[in-house]
Amino acid sequence: MDSTTLLVAATAIGALAFLARTAVLLGREPGGVDSWYYLCYARAFRRAPGLKVRLPQYLLQDQQQSYAPVFPSLLALIPEKILGRVFWAISPGIDCLTLILLFLLALKLTAAPTVAVIAALAYAVSPTLISETRALSPRSFGVLLHAVSLVLLLRASIGIPHWTWTAGALLSGAFVYLSSATASASYVFVAGALSVILGEPRHFLIAIAAMPIAWAVSLGHLGRVFANYAHAVRYWVRHRRTFGSHPILDSPIYGGPRPGAGSRPRELGFLGQGLGPQMLRLLGENPFLLVLPLAGSSSWRTGWSQALFVWAASISAFGVISTVVWPLRAFGPGRNYMKSAIFPTAYILAAAIGTPKGLMSAPGLATLAALGASMVSVIFFLVYMRGKKNELTAHVPPGLRALALRLASLPEGGVVCLPGGYSDYITYKTGRAVLWGGHSGSLDKFELVSPVWRERVEDAARTRGVRYLIVERTWVDLGVLALDAGCVLLAHEGGFDLYDLLAAPPR
Repeated sequence: MDSTTLLVAATAIGALAFLARTAVLLGREPGGVDSWYYLCYARAFRRAPGLKVRLPQYLLQDQQQSYAPVFPSLLALIPEKILGRVFWAISPGIDCLTLILLFLLALKLTAAPTVAVIAALAYAVSPTLISETRALSPRSFGVLLHAVSLVLLLRASIGIPHWTWTAGALLSGAFVYLSSATASASYVFVAGALSVILGEPRHFLIAIAAMPIAWAVSLGHLGRVFANYAHAVRYWVRHRRTFGSHPILDSPIYGGPRPGAGSRPRELGFLGQGLGPQMLRLLGENPFLLVLPLAGSSSWRTGWSQALFVWAASISAFGVISTVVWPLRAFGPGRNYMKSAIFPTAYILAAAIGTPKGLMSAPGLATLAALGASMVSVIFFLVYMRGKKNELTAHVPPGLRALALRLASLPEGGVVCLPGGYSDYITYKTGRAVLWGGHSGSLDKFELVSPVWRERVEDAARTRGVRYLIVERTWVDLGVLALDAGCVLLAHEGGFDLYDLLAAPPR
């Protein structure tokens, strides 16, 4: 394969990766679960630069944000008008940078264009990466930093040693701690596995040494970040029996819980009930995981290949363990860790194949089957996400956008949204306070609305000075809410209702 052909192939794979990660948004206004929170954070940082960013519009969380600060702070460097137009492309773009890093690493280590192309193609069509890049979040950024930090960490002990590799590994590891919770956890786990399996304690020592560096670089903010993680873990452990409950239908205030709602820890929704569906989703989004043992049995596992295999296998094992052992789900679903496993896994599979003739070997045929399964999984994901009718996460429902515009002409007052996930969009677009939280600090106040509501919606809103209510009708039946006579309907747009909770005295 000459250099021109290789460049064309790499460009085509990069374009395929970006298209696959943005296809769910085609023809629709981009949205995302947490996109609007990070845009709010970036706006606040832009107004008052520093690590003590305050978001007082969130009424159910601490005003001072204790989230990992690097990603939203970098967003603030982009002018708001530009960021508001291109935010949907940032996470897919960052993931494509990771793909480029993988391509160059494979080319450097093997000098085999076929290996580099196969590795890049496997990364490009990975279902878990495509599903995780549909919204603006630090996950893709964390995957990139995770890959960079571990490559530098391995280079510090493989090949001709030099202090610059160790320094780079320490600094990049510090930024991992300040960027993403899942990337941080998997970074430490992989470093420990590398030290134990390869007999090289330097890997784990570098990962641990990067922690005080992160604390110093952040002027102690890392302590607040870790405290934030502790708050989240305590919250989910405390409410483990109501994971995935419907905030209204399973609330005792509204006649819940429904039968079976508190029977076991689970996550309702897309393939979310119980261990079996969780494992099905983990494997469905990561078909290359099944091929990894076959590729790893080859005799070429020495040096970089051996280290990358340990990297891939350790994160894969961590993801499975975190799925099977339910208390570990407090840190997030096990499949979340698999994002960081695709980088080394793609390299291992490609290196096991080697040349085009290697496609007919057992690892090659298994990898081709995994590629086919990945494409089927991606198509299923896109069809599912584009077919959702309520609680949309990938894009902004037109009715919600219309009500946000309507709020601009109404008197001052906060907003409560049902479902609550729309609150981030409303506060970003309108600047109004929202009865929502959960992003930062103590979650005690957030327990008012999650996992289930503890007060009637209109009563909780009025008590806290919130005037307006937005309801998505397909998410909850208005007959269940049974709003009192003090709630006056102001507008109905595309399946969404807007109520004024203070328009008339309640009877």
